[in-house]
Amino acid sequence: MRTVILGLLAGLSMAALSVNAQAPNDNGTAGNLVPRHLTGPFEPYGGAVCPAGPVIGEFTGATTQLGRIFRDGIASVCPVKAYPGIFNDTTAFNYETYTYDNTSAAAACVTVNFDPDTVGANPCATNAHMSAYLGSYDPTNQAANFLGDVGSSQAQPFNIEVAANSSLVLVATNTASQAVCTFGFEVVNLPCTQGVPLQEQIELPIRNPLILVLMGLLLAGLGWVAVRRRAH
Repeated sequence: MRTVILGLLAGLSMAALSVNAQAPNDNGTAGNLVPRHLTGPFEPYGGAVCPAGPVIGEFTGATTQLGRIFRDGIASVCPVKAYPGIFNDTTAFNYETYTYDNTSAAAACVTVNFDPDTVGANPCATNAHMSAYLGSYDPTNQAANFLGDVGSSQAQPFNIEVAANSSLVLVATNTASQAVCTFGFEVVNLPCTQGVPLQEQIELPIRNPLILVLMGLLLAGLGWVAVRRRAH
């Protein structure tokens, strides 16, 4: 009898674990793309407008929102994905945003490689998800400006179309709790050119020796004209 009771207790314990264990998706479906783990070298994110390589992201706990996007297991493809809906809209989750610019005059199909499994000191695994927005992100209206998402809390890419001369906002959120953990991502094929600072635009021509010679001749000519006018 004691053996039977212990067996039943063990079965109940395993059932509880399976219920509490978080799946990569909210509906239990498998991801639809091949896993894509990032290898670096990783670049720090400092607010630059152009992607510079894989980035290590981290939830700081400083920004929170109520609810998060439902993970339907479908990674978005260009041009856009239908908004999958909100999940647990009374629960608080951490989120972080990253903004990059399409500086070209044409729309671009951009790939985002998302990796919550192997990047950083404390990978989030299934407790991180990433979505994309056009121009801006409103945590109180997560459907506004939505472009697409990775669909699963797994290492895989997703694609979105970024309009010409506009910003791409990537949003990473926790999925089960307000955990401070790490994740990685990489933005590929975004047409982005950083402008030359105004100071450099002014100084570079003056450093050219030919420009200096011409300026010297011009000043000398103006001086000669002024002397001639005084002589008359």
